[in-house]
Amino acid sequence: MPTDIIIATDKPSYLTTGLVTASSGTYDNSVPTATIPSTTGQTFLVPTNLGDKPSLLRLTPFHSANNATTPGFRVIGWTTYTQTSGTPVYIPTLLADCACSYNATAGSIPSLSVNSTTQYFFHAVTVGAGVPTVNVYSPGTAAAAGTPPAGVVIDTIGMQYITIQVESSTGTMGCFYAFL
Repeated sequence: MPTDIIIATDKPSYLTTGLVTASSGTYDNSVPTATIPSTTGQTFLVPTNLGDKPSLLRLTPFHSANNATTPGFRVIGWTTYTQTSGTPVYIPTLLADCACSYNATAGSIPSLSVNSTTQYFFHAVTVGAGVPTVNVYSPGTAAAAGTPPAGVVIDTIGMQYITIQVESSTGTMGCFYAFL
């Protein structure tokens, strides 16, 4: 008689990024560099599992204002290459370029205190053209009060570092994240 096979994976830990300042209309430069990627004014460095775990990154973005215009985020994956001299270089890959929106009136946007600041969750996330496939999870009912927040799942296979950059007309942004 056949034996059932059980595949066990680690239970994901859902963490939150630090709150980074949203810059209006611009993202940080993501060019090849000899410097390890780090958290900056509008970029958050997400610690990765360095390839020893599943490579899917789940993100649920949030914002400190419920009326922000043009909010969005980019996910940049960084791969380390070693030169013949032994010195590493860090090469970026655009993994996601996402725009966020609220589909309800300001008074019915879900909010929660995150890291001691009230944050508002987006009802929709859309993905820009020309980037790898991103799975989008947007609620089916966007106009009702209490609508669940939208999120994305991004494949980060082979990336040693992940940075999340945010942009908006005002405030701070962050994301809940987990590697799946």
